[in-house]
Amino acid sequence: MIDDGVSAQDLLAANDMIAHGDYEGAVCLLERAVAEDPTDCSALTALGIAFTEGGEHQKAVKALERALALQETIPEAHEALGCAYYRLGFLEKAEKALKRALELAPQDGGVLRNLGVVLDRLGDFEEGSRMIEEAYRLNQFDYQAMYALSSVRLRQGELESAMELLDRIATEDSPINLKMLAIDHIQNLKRYLR
Repeated sequence: MIDDGVSAQDLLAANDMIAHGDYEGAVCLLERAVAEDPTDCSALTALGIAFTEGGEHQKAVKALERALALQETIPEAHEALGCAYYRLGFLEKAEKALKRALELAPQDGGVLRNLGVVLDRLGDFEEGSRMIEEAYRLNQFDYQAMYALSSVRLRQGELESAMELLDRIATEDSPINLKMLAIDHIQNLKRYLR
């Protein structure tokens, strides 16, 4: 191994950093990997995911489009691209990328959830709700799917079902940002129901 090179272990470390919210650290490692091998689709995809999660959506789009130009069949890259487009407000582009991700990974709950949220925002409430429900069915510990489903239930007027989902998010070991949103929704719903 060449000194200062990026190893497979470094790429695993970068993915671990992403999983634990250290997007800046992951970007640093992944940019080195891409500089060493600009055709490394895994590094480009992970870099795009780190940029998206870190709020740098334009940079994410650039990295993910490069990865997909090299290898079009990476479902994670299509999903991350859809998420970046969604966060930039390009809902139709988000839908297209997420539909391609779903073609490549039809049982991926994250893809189903994200596509469901996009379809919901585009006004296709029935299909969006169906996909969010399927994502939750596949993984009842996907707190993001749980949160999205609670929003669907609230819109449908199913307050008790929404409260149950929100309560799970608030009391279980969910990500802190979702936990805080759930607690806020619960408090607002209790005030509304009085």
